[in-house]
Amino acid sequence: MVDAIIAGTTEQPGARRGVSNSRCRSGGGNTILECAFTLVPLLALVFAFADLGLLLFRWSTLQNAVREGCRYAITFQTSGGLGQSASVEAVVQKYAMGVVTTTDSPQHIFVNYYTPTNLTTPIATGGNIPGNIVQVSVQNVAWAWIAPLSGTLGAGSLYATTPFHVNVYSCDMLGGYPAGVNNVPR
Repeated sequence: MVDAIIAGTTEQPGARRGVSNSRCRSGGGNTILECAFTLVPLLALVFAFADLGLLLFRWSTLQNAVREGCRYAITFQTSGGLGQSASVEAVVQKYAMGVVTTTDSPQHIFVNYYTPTNLTTPIATGGNIPGNIVQVSVQNVAWAWIAPLSGTLGAGSLYATTPFHVNVYSCDMLGGYPAGVNNVPR
C-alpha cells in the first residue's frame, strides 16, 4: 500500500491491471501451441502403456497355453483319434484364446521330442516315449504396434517395416505310459 501511495495511485497491492484488446487477440495461438506440447507426449504415453499392456497379455496367454500343452503331453493323452502331437497342438490352441490356431499359415504351434543326450536335434519320427523330452512352442507370432516407434506415420516407419515377434517355449520330460498302454501314436 505504501508503494501505491508513493506512486500516486490508489490501487490495492496485487490487483490485476487490464490487458489490452490487441494482446488478448494475439494470445490465442499460444494456448493451442501449449496444448499441443502437452497432449502429444501425454497421448504417446497412453498409447505406449496400452501397447505394452496388450503385448504382455498376449505373451502371458501364449506362455500359459504352451505350459498347458506340455502338461498334457507328459501324460500321453490323445483326443478325438488324433496322435499325440496333434492333440497337444489342439490343447495349445484351446488355451491360446484365439491368438494362434492349428490352421494358421505359416504354422505357429510346434511339438518336438528330444533324447536327453541330444537336446539340439529333434527326433524326426516317433520320439514320444517315456524318458524323452517334449518341447511345446509357439513361434514367430507377429505383434503390430498401435503407435509407430519411429514417430513417423509414413511407409518408412519402424511400425510398418518391423513388427515385434513373440516366441514362447515350454519343455518337460515325458512320464511313463498310462496303465495298460504300450505306445501312443505321435
